[in-house]
Amino acid sequence: MPYVDVKTAGPLTVEQRREIAKRISDAMVEVAGKSPKSTYITFQEIDRDMWAVGEELLSDKK
Repeated sequence: MPYVDVKTAGPLTVEQRREIAKRISDAMVEVAGKSPKSTYITFQEIDRDMWAVGEELLSDKK
C-alpha cells in the first residue's frame, strides 16, 4: 500500500489536486506495479509564511 504525501507552498485548486493524484497513481502503476485502488495520496497546503529556504520565508520571495 503506497502512501504519497504532497506538500505545496500555498493552495491548489481541486482540479490541480485531481490531476496530481492521477499522475502519481499512473506513475505508481507504471513504475512500481501498484494498483491505484491501494495508493493513498494526501495533500498538505502550507502557507508560504510557514515555509522557509535557508533564512528566507517563501512569502518574502517574489
